Amino acid sequence: MRAEQRGQNLIVYEREERDKVQEAIERLARLSAAELEDGDACAVSVLFDRWKAGAAYQKGQRIADEAGRLYRVEQDHVSQPDWPVDGTPALYTPLGVDSGRPEAVPEWRQPTGAQDAYQKGDRVRYEGAVYVSQADGNVWAPGTGDLWRLEADSTEGR
Repeated sequence: MRAEQRGQNLIVYEREERDKVQEAIERLARLSAAELEDGDACAVSVLFDRWKAGAAYQKGQRIADEAGRLYRVEQDHVSQPDWPVDGTPALYTPLGVDSGRPEAVPEWRQPTGAQDAYQKGDRVRYEGAVYVSQADGNVWAPGTGDLWRLEADSTEGR
């Protein structure tokens, strides 16, 4: 950014070409990030909008909390201060990892319904072991029936 004084109390700021290029690169990165699978998106969560009260969110949109953890919006709504992203599972489903440890496996959380049920292939940590969901719409705890498969190497992502 370049500043030029054009009078006693007037300073004019102009964006330089490199500022315009940087803004274009950031816009392109954000557009590309929106197309990524959830696991890859978690690795670049800094490119997603941060949750804020009063924002209009659409189902399927991904947003990050202040710590960089990524969430999927489960229904269209306008956010409110008393509907925190980490405490309103009917509105937001955590994608499980944060930008600091995208390889981490999230702890299993009891789904509250279809909106946050585990899908086939989802990986979770439960009682110190890593499990992989074998079915879509899985709301059962790992180790219950044949809906989860114990992953061979359960030390990854600790």
